[in-house]
Amino acid sequence: MPIYEQTYRRYEARGPLRNVRFWPIAREALRHVLAKRAFLGLLALSWLPFVVRLVQIFVVTRFPEAGRMLPVNGGMFGEFLNQQIGLTLLLSAFGGAGLIANDLRTGAILVYLSRPLTRRDYVLGKLTVLLALNLAVTLAPGLLLYAAALALAPEQFAAWSLAWIGPAIVAHSLLVALAAGLLALAVSSIARSARVAGLSFVLLFVGLGVVGAVLKNVLDTPATALVSPQGDLELVGRALFGVAAQDGVHWAWAALVLAALGAGCVLILRSRVRAVEVVA
Repeated sequence: MPIYEQTYRRYEARGPLRNVRFWPIAREALRHVLAKRAFLGLLALSWLPFVVRLVQIFVVTRFPEAGRMLPVNGGMFGEFLNQQIGLTLLLSAFGGAGLIANDLRTGAILVYLSRPLTRRDYVLGKLTVLLALNLAVTLAPGLLLYAAALALAPEQFAAWSLAWIGPAIVAHSLLVALAAGLLALAVSSIARSARVAGLSFVLLFVGLGVVGAVLKNVLDTPATALVSPQGDLELVGRALFGVAAQDGVHWAWAALVLAALGAGCVLILRSRVRAVEVVA
C-alpha cells in the first residue's frame, strides 16, 4: 500500500464566507474605536463645517445678494471637501494608529493569520474601518449637502449642466478616504505603539506640507508643492470641481504622486503584515 506524504494544509473557510472574511475584523475594530467617547466627540465636531455650509446655502437662497460674498456653486462642494481633509487626518490618526501597531505589539497578528484569513483579508478589514470613518465625514455630509442644495435651490442645481457634482463628491471622498487610510495603516504597521504611530502620521502630513511650502518659496518652483499629500488631494479636488489651480501645476501630477504613495503603502503593508515574526 503506497504511503503519501502529508504536508501542512491551510484551513479554508466555507465557500460562501471566503469573500467576506474581512468583515469580522472590520466590525470588531470599528466597535472598539467607536467605544471611545473622545473619538465620538471628534466625529461630531467633524460635522460642524457641514452645518456652516448648510446655513450658507439657506442664507443665499433666501437673500440672493449674499451670494456675492458667499457664492453657492459647484466649487463650494470642492471647498467643503478640501476643508474636511484635515479632519480625516485627525480621524485616521486617532482611529487607525493602533489598528496594526497594537496587533504587532501583542502578537495578535499571528493569531489572526493562523486562522482561515489571508493577509489581504486582514489588511482589507483594517482598511474598511478607516474608510468608514473617513467617508462618514466626507461622502456622507457631502451628499447631504448636495441634497440640501437641490431641495433649497432646485432651479439652480437641478440642471444637467451641474449633474457632475454628485459623481465628483463621490470620487473626491473616496480618494481622500483611501489615501489617508492607506498611509495611516502603513505608519501603524511600522510602529509598535499606537501613540507613536498616530504622532508620526500627523507629523508626516504636517512635515511634508511645510517642506513643500519651503521648497516652493526657496526654489520658486510650484511643482515642489507636490511633496505634500494634503496639497495633492486638494489639487485633485479642485480639478474635479472645475476650480483652476492657483499655482499652475496640473492635477495629473498630483494624481501620479498619490498613486505612487498608495503603491508604496501597499508594499510596506505587504512586507510588515505576515504570519511569521523574524527576530534578529
